[in-house]
Parts: sequence; structure tokens; C-alpha cells
Amino acid sequence: MAGPTVVGSDVTKFLFDFGRKQMFSEGTYIIREGQLARNVFVILEGEAEIVKADENGNDKVVAKVSKGTILGEMGVFMNQPRTTSVRISRELTALEFTAESFTSAVIKIPDLSLRLLKSLSTKLSESNEVIVALGYAQSMLMCGMYVLDTRSSITEKENSISLSMQQICDETGLEKTIIRNCFERFNRRGVMMGLGFQGSTITGKANYTKLTRLLKKVGYTGKDGDPPSADENKAADQTDSETHFGDKGAVEK
Repeated sequence: MAGPTVVGSDVTKFLFDFGRKQMFSEGTYIIREGQLARNVFVILEGEAEIVKADENGNDKVVAKVSKGTILGEMGVFMNQPRTTSVRISRELTALEFTAESFTSAVIKIPDLSLRLLKSLSTKLSESNEVIVALGYAQSMLMCGMYVLDTRSSITEKENSISLSMQQICDETGLEKTIIRNCFERFNRRGVMMGLGFQGSTITGKANYTKLTRLLKKVGYTGKDGDPPSADENKAADQTDSETHFGDKGAVEK
């Protein structure tokens, strides 16, 4: 995870010409998650916490920052709402900038411009990875719930399955390659055994207890391992070929 951008005293001294010195007491929120980004802060003295609301609305501390840290630049540069809040944990003095004044300062400091560009690039890359992971998690939930809905009895722990990929497409709105990726992940995690694809039919066995447990994990965490690799995506494109997966996930043609 990319950390906050930190500047030295030489840069900070230069920034005094563009910002306004402010003091904040302990417990004060200088940035609120969800609000439109209008200001940037550079800490001169004191400490603060980066906090993010969990699913219950409670603040969770994700990082602690101190002298020299730049806060809020991501939202200002991207013109997006704040993704986290900043709460003062020890009386803090900071330089506060408007979006316009901070941009003017950055233009005049080549070293700071480069550092901010690198930081923004890293944060954007990580954001994209999170979005991709959440997309796969949602797809796994949709495919898993479809399997559970089609079982003949809610008391069954395990049973053979024979599912139409086209029907899953129609009911979930997912593409065939995504559906196949999801079932392959189910197979590797041992919630489906002897999984095979023939034409548009998915066959094998499903352990409904394990599947339910896995879906709960995906639902709680929003992720289930890394997104499929390039090799997995390539294999998933071959949805019309005959392929059988053994209990250990080995491909047998």
C-alpha cells in the first residue's frame, strides 16, 4: 500500500509563501470521508490518524502521520470526494492550501511535482487493483448463489451439478469468461470437485456447505485471493472446448 507523501524542511519553508498556518486541537477532523476535496494540508508539528469508516460506520485507523506529511492532495488533483478522513491525535500545526494555491506551489517545485506524480501513480494503480478484486468477488457471489439456488434440497451437503452457462449468463448478466473463471476458482478451493466444461454445460460436484462458507468469506472481506492470471484468462476464453478438471485442479484434455 502506498504511504503518504512526506516533504523535508526545505520544501516546507518554500510552501509557506502559498499556504496559511493553522492550529488544530486533538480530536478535530480536518478531512472528512465523502466530502468534496477542496484543501490540502502539510503537517508542521503534531500527529494525525488516517481513518476509514467500516461497514458499520465506525472509524478504523489505517495509518498514523506526522511532520512533513501532505494530506488531501489525491482528492484535489483528481477532483473526487475524500476516500478517508483525517483526525488529529495530538495537537497539530499545519499549512493549509486551497486547491489553486497548492497547484501553484507544486508547479514551482520540480522535486515535489515528481514525488507527487509517483505517489499518485502508485495510488491509482492500487485503486484499480482493488476495483478489479471487488469485481471478481461480486461475480463469485453471483455464481455461488446461483448454484445454491439450483440445488434440489436445502439439506444437501453435496451433489452432482449440471448447469447451463448460457442460463447463468442470462440470469446474472455475467460474461461466459467471467463465469468460467469463477467456477475454476471454486474448483481450486475445493468447494467444487471434478469440474468440467463441455460446450455450454458445467458439470461436477458441489459441496454446498463449503461453498456457503466461502461465499460468506467473500461477502465479509470483499475479496478472495488475487484476480485470475493471464494464463487463467486465456484458458477461460476457450469456453467451447472440452475440458475436465480433476479434484486437484489439473487440466486434462
